[in-house]
Amino acid sequence: MARGLALCYHAAMLEGISWAYVVTLATTMGGYVLAFLLIPRVVLDRREAGATFAWVLIILFLPYLGALAFLFLGRNRIRRRSRRRLEIRADLKRSLQGLPTSPDCPLNPKLEELPEPGRDIARVAVGVSQSPLMPGNRTEVYIDADHAYQRMQEAIEGARRHVHLMSYIYRADKAGRRFRDLLVDKARQGVETRLLVDAIGGSEVTRRFLQPLLAAGGKFGRFMPVFGGRAHFRPNLRNHRKILVVDNELGFAGGMNIGDEYQGRKIKFAPWRDTHLRLQGPAVRRLQEVFSEDWRYTTGESLADAVHFSPVTACGPDLVQVVDSGPDHDHQTIHTVFFTALNEANHRVYITTPYFVPDQPILLALKAAAWRGVDVRLLVPGRSDMWLVQLAGRSFYQELLDTGVKIYELRQGILHAKTMVIDGVWSTIGSANMDMRSFRLNFEVNVLVFGAEFAHRMEEIFLRDLDNSRPITLESCRQRPRRARMAESLSRMLSPVL
Repeated sequence: MARGLALCYHAAMLEGISWAYVVTLATTMGGYVLAFLLIPRVVLDRREAGATFAWVLIILFLPYLGALAFLFLGRNRIRRRSRRRLEIRADLKRSLQGLPTSPDCPLNPKLEELPEPGRDIARVAVGVSQSPLMPGNRTEVYIDADHAYQRMQEAIEGARRHVHLMSYIYRADKAGRRFRDLLVDKARQGVETRLLVDAIGGSEVTRRFLQPLLAAGGKFGRFMPVFGGRAHFRPNLRNHRKILVVDNELGFAGGMNIGDEYQGRKIKFAPWRDTHLRLQGPAVRRLQEVFSEDWRYTTGESLADAVHFSPVTACGPDLVQVVDSGPDHDHQTIHTVFFTALNEANHRVYITTPYFVPDQPILLALKAAAWRGVDVRLLVPGRSDMWLVQLAGRSFYQELLDTGVKIYELRQGILHAKTMVIDGVWSTIGSANMDMRSFRLNFEVNVLVFGAEFAHRMEEIFLRDLDNSRPITLESCRQRPRRARMAESLSRMLSPVL
């Protein structure tokens, strides 16, 4: 290659053409060739039309940068891996069918007796996720990590058989060491302990940090590792779930990872506003299933036995569904549930999300609900740790406000809660943001709760947050500086790939 370039250089000199011209010509032609080869690959992926168009434009006008971006962000390699995940899921379900369940908790009990809109949301959730509606549960909501961590640590301390902890982000800080040390203590007592972290979000979890846990007999898994024989260096397809299951009886899920920032110890992010859920009862079995599938995919170890899926008796009044989603699913499960909930709402919709980048179906559902006279309120951060996503989200403000949607930005701290309440009868807490990454690219899990008492509690939390928020007005959106509107519009162009 060097010899060829030298020959081109000498030829250019003989013709009186500068070397800079040759380099520019070669670079330009190389870009066109790269775009010519890569654009058909993007089109054949058959992704959502907006995402395809965005990638084509990026590659066409910035071929080298676009090619690198597509290499690390765009290619959906889950198709190569989905067959294995589907096999694991099918094997898990077959194994669980032979295990005893809770006799006093029938699955999908009298769906027709649920009040609207919960009935239809439940039916859709069953259809797209095969996740049953399970009665007999007790739920508790936490809006700060101090309280949530305390209850999680108490659950670990009381474990008798096993502890399964999964976190997208796991810091090697004070909070991370506290949870690790609790797992170490339980492992020494003979309790099975398993810790699963995402390879990117849990990058601080080093071999040295894990050594006490492994020495005590605990087990560890790293989801889609960055290095090694099964390296998967991609910011997409991450395991964004946050799950703790203890003895198949107690479960936790929601927005909280493991780290000091969640307790407000990092000034940059303080105060941190999040929402997490404690679940007790038969529905914990579904959280256990989600963990077991991810654990087997990561480590190869099967947990589908009577030890890890023992029957759990009813212990509370709540009807619960646990729905998981990911790029390996045939349907965009959580996206479909959210879309259905918005379309079924008759009176009010309260949404809290830290990252708001809706696709066209969700955007239209929000606007249509407002047009029907539904009181639609959206709470988002005033200050975000993902500024590009925030800019993209703000580009949707004016068209939503035009239809009557009310938008609020939290004044202080970082908002990380991911919740929705519909008509005071249906609620969800989970890991999924209202953005395209959660809907299509990451592995998520949400808990759906049916009932007025729980929904009333969630509405109280939402309205209290509004007291610490500033309303966004249509006039303020129209008066934004031109450079701000330009930045938001440019960010919005990238929204399908954010």
